[in-house]
Amino acid sequence: MRAFILSSFAVAGSLAVSGASAQTVVFSNDFNGAIPPQVDPGVATITGVQFYAGLGPAGNQFGGSFLRSATGNSVTLTLTGLPAHSALSIDFLFAAIDSLDGTGSYPEGDFLRVNVDGNTIFRESFANATAEQDQSYVPAPGVQLARRIDLGFSGPGSYYTDSAYNMYNEPRFHNIAHTASSVTISFLMEGPGIQPLDDESWAMDNLRITLLGSNPCPADFNHDGYVEDADFTIFVVGYNILDCADPSMTAGCPADINGDGVVDDSDFILFVVAYNELVCP
Repeated sequence: MRAFILSSFAVAGSLAVSGASAQTVVFSNDFNGAIPPQVDPGVATITGVQFYAGLGPAGNQFGGSFLRSATGNSVTLTLTGLPAHSALSIDFLFAAIDSLDGTGSYPEGDFLRVNVDGNTIFRESFANATAEQDQSYVPAPGVQLARRIDLGFSGPGSYYTDSAYNMYNEPRFHNIAHTASSVTISFLMEGPGIQPLDDESWAMDNLRITLLGSNPCPADFNHDGYVEDADFTIFVVGYNILDCADPSMTAGCPADINGDGVVDDSDFILFVVAYNELVCP
């Protein structure tokens, strides 16, 4: 394949390269084993995903088990020794389980709050009963996977059900300004309506933290030290889908090299230069 595409690459490779948004994954866990040491779960535990299994785009689905927490409990991720970077992104699958009450129409309220180094980057309410409940969170395209259905935690015929969201496609979790060599990220379902685990809860799966502006070889999608045909195959998949928010896009949209939310000709130009170099710096 390399010989076949080199002629196209030679033309594009002569163009100037600028604005590349290099990416380095510094944490990734699917919670199918022991809780990693970087995570302080509080009272959260590893739990089977039940009917959440299979929800999500290919390559980024709920499966096996996830980290399930009672409301009112903080789950904290601490990473140290980070390389130089300019921003970070937080990606995870989010399970809203059982009797979460939204903004407070009953008058209880349940809000997911995510902090980065003490600064709140996300705080929205989630509701699992009827459409009349006030849920402040309005999912971005490609985020909502299931809404108010029985996913195994509330029982058949229950008034409250479950919901699932792919936060890989939530813009507020991407390109968060950050330069420190360590980071503390906390997840908490808070509000006056917090209740015990057997009444309501939440969970996360496929948690991933990515640093931006730190990877000298962003086109090496399979991380083998080379930019070659295997990476080109991955790029073509993203290029054909185009929109990073499309649910069928590969998790994290790795082929979006310049970080603008789409995989297009500008990313192809950046990929070409790296492909012609072959060996990563």
